Amino acid sequence: MNYDEGTSIPPDENETYLDPSAALDIIPDDENEEDHPMSDVSDNDEDQPDANDDAEEIDMSNNSLTYFDKHTDSIFLIGTHPKVPLVVTGGGDDTGYVWTSNAVPPKVVTQLSGHTDSLVAGGFSPDGEWLITGGMDGRVRIWRARARGQKWEFRDSVEEVEEVTWVAFHPTQPLFAFGANNGSAWVYSLLPKFEHLSVLYGHSGSCTAGAFIPAASPATDGGEEEINLLTISDDGTLISWSIPTGVQNYKISPPQFHYEAPWVNLSLHPTGTSVAIGAADGKVAIVGTRTGSIIATVDVLGATGKTDMPEEERSVEGIAWCEVMNVLAVSLVAGVICIFDTGSWRVRRTLDVGEAVTKVEFIPGTAELISSSMDGTVKKWDARSGEQLWKGTGHSSGVLGFALADGGQTIITASDEGVALIYK
Repeated sequence: MNYDEGTSIPPDENETYLDPSAALDIIPDDENEEDHPMSDVSDNDEDQPDANDDAEEIDMSNNSLTYFDKHTDSIFLIGTHPKVPLVVTGGGDDTGYVWTSNAVPPKVVTQLSGHTDSLVAGGFSPDGEWLITGGMDGRVRIWRARARGQKWEFRDSVEEVEEVTWVAFHPTQPLFAFGANNGSAWVYSLLPKFEHLSVLYGHSGSCTAGAFIPAASPATDGGEEEINLLTISDDGTLISWSIPTGVQNYKISPPQFHYEAPWVNLSLHPTGTSVAIGAADGKVAIVGTRTGSIIATVDVLGATGKTDMPEEERSVEGIAWCEVMNVLAVSLVAGVICIFDTGSWRVRRTLDVGEAVTKVEFIPGTAELISSSMDGTVKKWDARSGEQLWKGTGHSSGVLGFALADGGQTIITASDEGVALIYK
């Protein structure tokens, strides 16, 4: 199936594409619209807090361009639109927002309501047509773009589990999946209609992360493209599923890994042929996605020489593959980033960040690595030399994550104090 199949929202003759070089014009909601549970917010609303008058008191060395401060609690979810200057954030205030990243200050496009607990997962679809939020309340809510993203219309909601742990879109098909703390994973189609495809039970612990695996080859002779989903759990298992049949392609259990690692995150290689999975105890495994073969296992603690670090500092919080070098970046709560050579799986560089590293990501097409940390900063590193190239400051508490825009030229942070900063 393709995104252009099925019924779509008729285009408005007055629609205009969002210009990434200019601020968005926000289209107000039609007060007579039905079945629209969201409440859009305008910068002129009296009920909304004014711009943070104490912004400079957060950090006098603030080198950000601007900030977004509508959240009243920590920001856990952050993502950028693939085509236009929009950001989605969600947090501990049970609320999400879609807002502009090219206006100073940013403008709210839509407030995403309907959750009763923290928003922790979701984002925009690869084509920018859909937006999904997943919460600790077990709800998954789906919105669709209108007027080229200048409005977002609520379309549907799912509430099947106690707590949502992750949300993932298929890279080319109108599908998404989410995982839950009861070990299950759920797959839905968005077009030609919203429909449940599979519920997958195979983990005995929380299903902590998942990703669709790109098809090994395109469909031929009008046949359907194979769809496979990879999931991991803190019970130490990894499973590849065939969708929509729900049959396991393979399952790797702790005895095959030769240890019981509580897997907590994963990162697909850009080719989709292998995946790196990280554990709460500092282990990393590299697995071939097609066959389930274990390519390598790495003890990151041993690589850092800090084998005596406290248990709470051992977790692998970030994994990132480089597109232009054969390296993998792995970050730990201990405040270090290890750059591994993917040929020998030996450490090329160890970067000392200081405090817990919450996320790492390479700028596409470069060897420049972005990291965020609980010390309130984001940093840019040269993976070849290990040199720190730049540091973003301005937060008064930890940076929980970030998203890249403009090909990596713009960095947008999500912080524990509920403020997002934009760096260019």
